[in-house]
Amino acid sequence: MTTEAAERMTITLPPLHKNQQAIAKHPARFKVVCCGRRWGKTLLAMTLCMRDALKGKRIWHVAPTYKQTLEGWSYLQRLVQQLPVGVASTKTSELEVNFAGGGSIQLRTADNPGNLRGSGLDGVVIDEAATVKQEAWDLVLRPALADRQGWALFISTPQHFNWFWDLYQRGEDPEATDWASWQMPTWDNPYIVESEIEAAQRDMEPGDFDQEFGASFTAIGGAIFPLLSANRPFYLRPMPAGTELRRKGVGMDWGTTKEHNAAVVGGGSMSTGAVWITSSWLSDLGASNDWFDEARRVKVSSAASFARVDRSQSSAVDTLVSLGYEADKGIADVEARIGFVQGLVRRQAIFFDSRDEGVRLLYQHMCEYHRDPETGKPVEEKDDDVDALHYLVAELVQPRQEMVTTAKLSGSRPRQTQRPRTWVKV
Repeated sequence: MTTEAAERMTITLPPLHKNQQAIAKHPARFKVVCCGRRWGKTLLAMTLCMRDALKGKRIWHVAPTYKQTLEGWSYLQRLVQQLPVGVASTKTSELEVNFAGGGSIQLRTADNPGNLRGSGLDGVVIDEAATVKQEAWDLVLRPALADRQGWALFISTPQHFNWFWDLYQRGEDPEATDWASWQMPTWDNPYIVESEIEAAQRDMEPGDFDQEFGASFTAIGGAIFPLLSANRPFYLRPMPAGTELRRKGVGMDWGTTKEHNAAVVGGGSMSTGAVWITSSWLSDLGASNDWFDEARRVKVSSAASFARVDRSQSSAVDTLVSLGYEADKGIADVEARIGFVQGLVRRQAIFFDSRDEGVRLLYQHMCEYHRDPETGKPVEEKDDDVDALHYLVAELVQPRQEMVTTAKLSGSRPRQTQRPRTWVKV
């Protein structure tokens, strides 16, 4: 690949293998490359950065951590040292290279997205995008490209089904003409010997090998709901117009911190028993008014009739009753709640409305929900909306009234029975 660095000067950049060349030449403005280890992503990224910087463009290369930024910087320096004298000057303290034609490449760290705010860019590479915070792109880097109509390259080994998967799917959408996606396993690099790949396959767990070398999106290790990850387009889809939900409600989990959020998940069941999850809300503000406001909104917008709440917030039941809900505490048994959801997943009878942004995030958390390999217990991480969904689904699958009636017929005492409540309509 050659490019004009300055008047009457032609610079020859390092050669790319055929799969890298196909990506470099593609006209899409936004390119998503899901690749295996040692495929050659750093060479491709730095070549594209230098191609435009030598033409006077302002380019950023963004990595998740400072250590990864330094790795990219070291690679860039090796390329710069091969340029003719006077073509480039280096500012090591700022990890920036300036070129004679007015262009520049600066390497930045995405661990604090707010620090990336600045003037406009002509192009940006987001390296190991799967481990970069989504807000770095949505709130900072995408706006920085707007005034110059700059390009972006997202290049990464996959990390399960997170936001990088969403970007990859966008590139697969024929209607998203500005976007393009590629899946490039390690063995698509002609310079990697086959015996090395075979050795790695023998030494690694199949799922890990598929992800790290095969560039495959896989379920997280120990995933509780692996079928959700494996069949994402089936479970996460727009709810068809005219879908009738017979019984509707909300599940609610309480939290006040960034680690433990307040959550309200809405949904309902069809006459067939299939369940649709239609809304999901998360907040770390710890404001009970917001919690109840969301419950009120769902009641008004979808005619939700019942609410099941985290047992630590039993005092919220009376407030929910005053809002018109048939309200009660949710099932305490975590494994029982998981079992209700797992049954629907296995019967392919639960669906997540992809039109709702909160539901899409909830679905991601469901895919990431996993067990600790040592204790076998569910890991309490990004699980607040998951727990709220569990409370909702448990009530939809086995309604409280049904439990009470069954218990009376059998003469046993139901664990979940509560005192009768007076319901107040809003």
